[in-house]
Amino acid sequence: MPILALTVLLSWPVIVAILFSRLPRPQALIWSIYAGYLLLPPLVEIDLPVFPGLNKAMVPALAAAAMIYLVQRDQGEDSDAPPPMGGFVTLLLVMNFVGPLLTSLTNPDPLIDGINYRPPVNLSQGVASMMLVGMQILPFLMGYKILWNAQGAQLWVRSLVLGLLWYTIPMLIELRLSPQMNVWVYGFFQHDFIQTIRYGGFRPIVFLQHPLWVALLTMTAFLGAIALARNDRSKRNILIALYLGAILVLCKSAGALLQALMAAPLVAFARPRVMMLAAAIVAGIAFSYPTLRTTSWMPLQGIVNVAMSISPERGRSLEFRLMNEEALLERAMERPLFGWGGWGRSLFYDPYSGRLASVPDGQWVIWIGSNGIFGYLAQFLLLLVPIFALLRAMPRDRDRAREPEFVILGTVSLMLAMNLLDLIPNATITPLTWLTAGALLGNANRLRQAVPQAPQSLNPGQVLPKKAGIQTVL
Repeated sequence: MPILALTVLLSWPVIVAILFSRLPRPQALIWSIYAGYLLLPPLVEIDLPVFPGLNKAMVPALAAAAMIYLVQRDQGEDSDAPPPMGGFVTLLLVMNFVGPLLTSLTNPDPLIDGINYRPPVNLSQGVASMMLVGMQILPFLMGYKILWNAQGAQLWVRSLVLGLLWYTIPMLIELRLSPQMNVWVYGFFQHDFIQTIRYGGFRPIVFLQHPLWVALLTMTAFLGAIALARNDRSKRNILIALYLGAILVLCKSAGALLQALMAAPLVAFARPRVMMLAAAIVAGIAFSYPTLRTTSWMPLQGIVNVAMSISPERGRSLEFRLMNEEALLERAMERPLFGWGGWGRSLFYDPYSGRLASVPDGQWVIWIGSNGIFGYLAQFLLLLVPIFALLRAMPRDRDRAREPEFVILGTVSLMLAMNLLDLIPNATITPLTWLTAGALLGNANRLRQAVPQAPQSLNPGQVLPKKAGIQTVL
């Protein structure tokens, strides 16, 4: 394990402590999770006995949670508490924690196939998986607790845009010189280099897991920049949105570009309620995809033919993914309720060479294969409920519904919906996904329960500080 990468990962709790000591809690929470996601080394984990591996997704969340729930409780900020989550969300949280235990109890048998041996899932593994789920959804809980009001949602969008603006510097370097940033800083490359080559050039990856992750983040920040420019049509905000749109094109990701083409016009011109309705439809389709793909409503072969006409290489890749999904879904349905558990038990391996013979690309097929339908519902519904809750809580008063606050909330709902749509072909669920869902649910419950909030103090269109120079984050 590279020493520098491990040192940076171990030192991140100190950075988080500094952030919470110098910034208000909403800003400190956002930059603890967001900066950790952008800068910490991928693939590096701290392995502890009877404890899931601690990586760039877990360490910032655990450190921020310690500051919020343990260290800063005596500062009197909990008086501005969010509304209750509600019984259904609480049930989903319980399902997320109970699911790994039920999976371990229903998988006591080892799997032997040729030279492959996959061990049974014992209770200790179930407990470790339950702890892993808890760490994964920590950003959701913290986003709900801290970013539940209009200022929190607005701050999240502004920070998302500002962070991505900084990130375009290494992205442009990689576009010109090839993706080497992780090699130069941490001493290793985190993925297959061939995945970074597209259309005669390179795709940036920087410190993330895959170029698709960078493209999705860029698309999300692009939507946020459009919303800020819509609320404040200054020349600077418009130029920022155009700049991020150009960077998105340079990411050379067809999926992210299609998502931007769907969502960007809505963010720029549609009423907030229409944005939320579109987000609910897109998220509902993403949730229903495992069922829809078995019906004539989802013309998979037609989609493959269209992809073939655009690019034979991309079309063959899509066809391989769909065939792979079919095989993995059949495997998952052998244990449909609680899944196969870990250790690659839901995957196919060559019985002679022992090599992996199936590639689980989509997050949905990973959830169903390892956690079953029970786990799929627990995880996906927890991300889906905030979008529908916000649509339900949208005020009927048309004049009020056009306020900048609802433009921001509508944009955040579209951000989350596009991320859920991307879970069909990719496993692009990140701490930012959970943080967005938590903030969105908090705002939905605030609106539905008419919880009063402090007067808005942030300029809804401001992205960068008005004073000369760049605002210091650390």
